[in-house]
Amino acid sequence: MSTIITLYQLFGFPIGVAITIVVGLYFIKHPEKLEKWGSIIASLVSKVIKNVDYYATKLEIQSCVNSYVTSLEDTTTTHFPRISIRWTARGKDEIVWEEGNAIIVMHDRNHHNKNLIHAAYLFTSEALLKKSERHLSKAQKTSLDMFSTKLILGKENKAAVEQFMREYVVPAIDRNDVIRGFIHQYVHIERMGVFFPILIQELTYLGSKVFLSKPSREVIDEVKSIVNFLENFSQREVGDTNTVDTFVGKYMRCAIRIVASKTVRERGNITWHKERVNQVVKNNLENIYLIGSSESKNRRFMDDVTNTCLADNTGLQKVRDYKFKGQIKIGGKMHNVSTYLIHLHNPSAVKYLYEDNDINLETE
Repeated sequence: MSTIITLYQLFGFPIGVAITIVVGLYFIKHPEKLEKWGSIIASLVSKVIKNVDYYATKLEIQSCVNSYVTSLEDTTTTHFPRISIRWTARGKDEIVWEEGNAIIVMHDRNHHNKNLIHAAYLFTSEALLKKSERHLSKAQKTSLDMFSTKLILGKENKAAVEQFMREYVVPAIDRNDVIRGFIHQYVHIERMGVFFPILIQELTYLGSKVFLSKPSREVIDEVKSIVNFLENFSQREVGDTNTVDTFVGKYMRCAIRIVASKTVRERGNITWHKERVNQVVKNNLENIYLIGSSESKNRRFMDDVTNTCLADNTGLQKVRDYKFKGQIKIGGKMHNVSTYLIHLHNPSAVKYLYEDNDINLETE
């Protein structure tokens, strides 16, 4: 309250009111930021008032996970649940679902980083890939959960990352070389910047598909294949036209198209790129990801290609576009770049129900 009064004294009543409204609207739109500031304030207060540190820990955990969830929704078409923390005196840690949101019930209030790690891992293992987990092998699910948790913690708390790697990841990869191999592949995929915007996106789409009979090893093998595809693509040299840029599976079908080389862009001829996208749509692929430099001229060129393709294909949808940081390989060395991605979706190609004759059942 004193802060608001100070604003009014400094800027006058009308401007003070305006600033208060703007700040209020910002926190309504970004509640995870309010949690973060609440955590900081509570941490300071906890030095004076006993037990307030429990509240500070609660807010920090919520802010950490929910902030990352918000960033995921900026790069995918999926709505992920927000979390809140509830302390309990006894019982096991668990997730309780209420109105689509996840309440993480925890009983250990005394170990800050341990709580943060456990909450993040509970979220990824129980909520992030909830729909697609039934189509994944145990090693695939565990490796995805661990790598996703590492990304969440890495954005907010470096010390927690070190503890998580030591207590969770190292024991898992020491016991299981398959998990080790998957995480190694995810490192390459994430280095390019497409772990979540493409891999997790495709797995989320897979999770929306229903098999009327028990799905087979075929689905698990296809998940393995799309990981291999994305890893191979992430290792391509700039200018390489031989690396496969289309994944055609039975349950997941997507394409990545690089747009565009400097020579093609300067000619201003979008025909070749337009025809490549149109062919993908004609072949009934579900998702097309256009990737290129985020430099303004190239973004305009990519937008022109997209708009032409949308005009040529009535049902084609532009899901979203955004910039992200990643790496590309030039002369065998990795270089940091800013990348622009446009996600196109072809709803008419999506199949949701798979009958007996659509899958080869494998007996156990």
